[in-house]
Amino acid sequence: MPDTSAITKIVGVAGLPRSGKDTLAELFVENGYYGVSLGDIVRDASRIRHADSPDPISVANMTETSNWLRGEKGADFALKEAFERFDKSTGEGNSYKGLIVWSIRAPAEVDFILDHNGQLIWLESSDNKRLERAQRDRRPGEPEWTLENLKAQEALQWVPQPNIPEESQMNISYVKSKATLVYSNDSDSIDAFKEDAKKLVKSL
Repeated sequence: MPDTSAITKIVGVAGLPRSGKDTLAELFVENGYYGVSLGDIVRDASRIRHADSPDPISVANMTETSNWLRGEKGADFALKEAFERFDKSTGEGNSYKGLIVWSIRAPAEVDFILDHNGQLIWLESSDNKRLERAQRDRRPGEPEWTLENLKAQEALQWVPQPNIPEESQMNISYVKSKATLVYSNDSDSIDAFKEDAKKLVKSL
């Protein structure tokens, strides 16, 4: 497991796609935290692993990539990468209030954060609101989103899938069940969400 001796505080952010994880995490970074998106680590690998696919970073392809990486490198591979980046930055003389990691999707990530007295925030957002955001802000390499395919692909991460070692998989239901704080984001205005969320950031 990573060495946390240089970190005073660890905060994790989790939630279903387009629930506002990036936006909330950015507020922590603006408030003095070092930030790493575990989703970006997997997304970069998925673009390479599924380069021949028309949608290399679909939820389905990212789930497959994440499970493969956990099988190859260990269940905590993304956290290790996050801590390596944090250590590199602090080794260059930078200082932070703590470490914010987001797109938490695996039990190993949750357990590590909570075992080190960290906070785990679950962002709750309605399916229709998340679909609206996904359609409006579709990333290159993602499929055309409908509510049906959004829910179908998310089901791949909700509980462990058969015929794959459970420790190598995502388990969003476990992540949600372990959240120390649930925060709602169904706002139509990103600015309104940010103003409200700033209070949360300052309280932790």
